[in-house]
Amino acid sequence: MKERNCVIVDAYSTGRYLPEEFKRYGIGTVHVMSAAQIPPIFQSHFNADLYDEVIRPSERMGYDDIVDYHLQALYGRELEFVIAGCETGVELADSLSERLGLPSNGTALSAARRDKARLSCALASAGVRSIRQVVSDSPVEIAGWKREAKFDQIVIKPLNSTGTEDVFFCSTDADIQRALSAIVGKTNRVGALNRFALGQEKINGQQYTVNAVSIDGEAFVTEAWTYDTVPVERASSVCSLERLLGGSEPIVQELSDYLVRALQALQIVDGPAHAEIIVDHRGPVLVDFGARLQGTMSAKARTQALGHNHMTLTAWRYADPKGFGEYMRLRGPYKRQAHALCVSLISDMSGVVAGYPGLEAIRKLPSFADAIAFVPIGQELVPTIDLVSTPGIVYLVNSDLTQLEDDYRKLRAMRMDQVFDLVTQDRPNAN
Repeated sequence: MKERNCVIVDAYSTGRYLPEEFKRYGIGTVHVMSAAQIPPIFQSHFNADLYDEVIRPSERMGYDDIVDYHLQALYGRELEFVIAGCETGVELADSLSERLGLPSNGTALSAARRDKARLSCALASAGVRSIRQVVSDSPVEIAGWKREAKFDQIVIKPLNSTGTEDVFFCSTDADIQRALSAIVGKTNRVGALNRFALGQEKINGQQYTVNAVSIDGEAFVTEAWTYDTVPVERASSVCSLERLLGGSEPIVQELSDYLVRALQALQIVDGPAHAEIIVDHRGPVLVDFGARLQGTMSAKARTQALGHNHMTLTAWRYADPKGFGEYMRLRGPYKRQAHALCVSLISDMSGVVAGYPGLEAIRKLPSFADAIAFVPIGQELVPTIDLVSTPGIVYLVNSDLTQLEDDYRKLRAMRMDQVFDLVTQDRPNAN
């Protein structure tokens, strides 16, 4: 029997579960790293034992050298596909898949799939609604652009980042100055140096997250969720709650139609995509995008609510393209099997985590499905200012909507010092 093998680039975040998924299909995995060092945010995600081989470039290599290094290492092997495991692997996965003649989104728009400013330009060039923007390292220039455009408020963020890192809502020149001081010159969590900041029109409307999987240029939406936020000090807002929508709801069709056009504009023809879309009085507009799996999600809870999840469908698409395509074309819009909430805990306190006394009560809620991304024991819980500082995520799934809402209220009523056993760090003795 012929051996089946694939390449995963940077199998961190949700991508770290792909080796086990592909193993179910009898597919072995080679792990390719886009850099010599794993970004600190992902270091706890990596287990080399899951892979048949790990290929790591040296510290001194530039991007072109890294591409050539991996191509030489992979030359002559029988590989079925290359897939990005997370955001940092997108461009290298594009380069390797294209050069190896495997299913690929190509490199022509690789940069636009990661750089938020180029993304908006690619959408606009294709006639797809995009956000008005400016790129600069000058607070004076961005403030002048804001005044000329007559925006009351703008969003300032890095060009390339993840986890809602350093996203600011700015109304005044002083706000803009503070945002650029925080962004420009900083090396962000995925290891990229922020040379510029991106200023964008603030879109006021309902936000949604939408996932899709594409095969040979045909995109299938796998799920759509409302995305509710709350304002926080020292940042813009943080996600508080996601609610799973039914696949046949009119808003899901509107989101799906827009996302398909956006994917075409970005030349996404194969593999997973994760989009954040806001719908205002003018309709949908893309506010963030990843040509990869959604990060920080519970496959278990989503399968309970949907019968599938973004990761398992992505694995199926690559492992059995024919079966996947036939099934998805016959399926039509996805079907929600139960109501589901993805609840992001929000911290207003600090302390070192010594345990999770409240987790037992949470697990006893009738709708409890999963708890993920809790601050590890021994690490510090901090006030929430972005996705990464969210202290934990709880999924509630139930066919009974009344029970689901009741459980949500009970969960949200819990204080963080009830959920976590927090130890105050020792202060120096004043005597």
